[in-house]
Amino acid sequence: MTRVLVIGLDCAAPHLVFDRFADAMPNLTRLRREGSYGALRSVAPPITVPAWACMTTGLDPGELGLYGFRLRERGSYELRVATSRDVRAKRTWDRIGESGGSVAALFVPPSSPPRPVRGTSIGCFLTPDGAPFAFPSSVEKEFERRFGAYRADVEGFRGHDRERIRAELLAVIDQHFEATAWILRERKPDFAMMVEIAIDRLHHAFYEHLDPLHPEHDPASPWCEVGAEVYGRVDTHIGRLLAIVGDECDVIVVSDHGARPMLGGFCLNDWLIARGDLVLKEHPTKETRFEPAIVDWAKTRAWGEGGYYGRLFVNQRGRDPLGIVDDSAEYLAALERDLARIDLPSGGTLACRVDRPESVYAKALGLPPDLMVYAGDLDYRVIGSVGHDAWIIARNDRGPDSCNHDWNGIVVARGPSLPSRGHIEGASLLDVNPTLLALFGLASTTRGRDLRTVS
Repeated sequence: MTRVLVIGLDCAAPHLVFDRFADAMPNLTRLRREGSYGALRSVAPPITVPAWACMTTGLDPGELGLYGFRLRERGSYELRVATSRDVRAKRTWDRIGESGGSVAALFVPPSSPPRPVRGTSIGCFLTPDGAPFAFPSSVEKEFERRFGAYRADVEGFRGHDRERIRAELLAVIDQHFEATAWILRERKPDFAMMVEIAIDRLHHAFYEHLDPLHPEHDPASPWCEVGAEVYGRVDTHIGRLLAIVGDECDVIVVSDHGARPMLGGFCLNDWLIARGDLVLKEHPTKETRFEPAIVDWAKTRAWGEGGYYGRLFVNQRGRDPLGIVDDSAEYLAALERDLARIDLPSGGTLACRVDRPESVYAKALGLPPDLMVYAGDLDYRVIGSVGHDAWIIARNDRGPDSCNHDWNGIVVARGPSLPSRGHIEGASLLDVNPTLLALFGLASTTRGRDLRTVS
């Protein structure tokens, strides 16, 4: 039976893995030298949820109906956190399990609650405290006996206590990789995939210190070495996994998106308020979290959800509980034009990339946003809270953070079934699932390519 190991590094960026921290990652650098590697174009939006679900189904966010960490449901203005149940398509390990292979799906978002598989599954960073985190349930006790309480995520990664965050990063990495090594040694799955979220958390906590491209980078900062330390710890664990699976195992290292400096935030809802599109019951005198309860829906035409990108919804009559907009086509066109040119305090302009889901996806299932807003094409975060005194602010309203996501992640592939071609170009995140299925002799019904054919 074919053996395949996929190692996912959430948010790992080409310029960091292939250049800045290459010396700190000798094992990954060796895989690059012996195999193929390159940038891996993410999906829109390039966010952990939905990106890993897209990678493991071969479907785009619209086909999955996943447009971010939180989902909106018809008949409500509220949003809820996505769960594993929201991925209704079969994932890579489901197909391989159905064909008779044993599998391990470890920490791959979204995977809470853990779903039954033909082998072992462990939940992701979205696992609530105290909730079940493994299938079969017997794995939980053994996991905790060996590795202590399950660390789903890096606690408080947007915080000011950098030494605590550094220690948390290393502890999460150690636990996740050691648990993966345990599963590989003792259960010997034919297919195993794990995702480490701590690289993403490193970037959000320390990005201005680890990337010289950040405008606030200070090469004399005592935190400049944290990047090499964390990437190096990950690489050491990668080396241990490689030793367990041996050279006869096909190994693919991937990330779901990249990282780039966050230059500030665009306050989408405050911008809508200034236009008269969003009306609140009371105007806030300080920064206030946006919640449906504070909105005068009888007078509101549009509102936004913040994040690495922004989701703009029209309060449409017949679709939304208190909708007032009858024909949204002309209204949306006006919003698109105005979002393309936002005045900056410096006197320049912020050009937002604005997409319509029906234009960028094969389908737009569920309740998609009416407009998807990328501020400065990801140079700026979109701020959802209200009560700011300017449309452009210098910080993230969710806590200290100097990193936004970027369009390109990474792919590195080496093994007996994976040709050694050095640097490749044109790889897409949607190519990963068809490639993995092909390695097991299974056909893909999605439009992605086999990565082995990407030049």
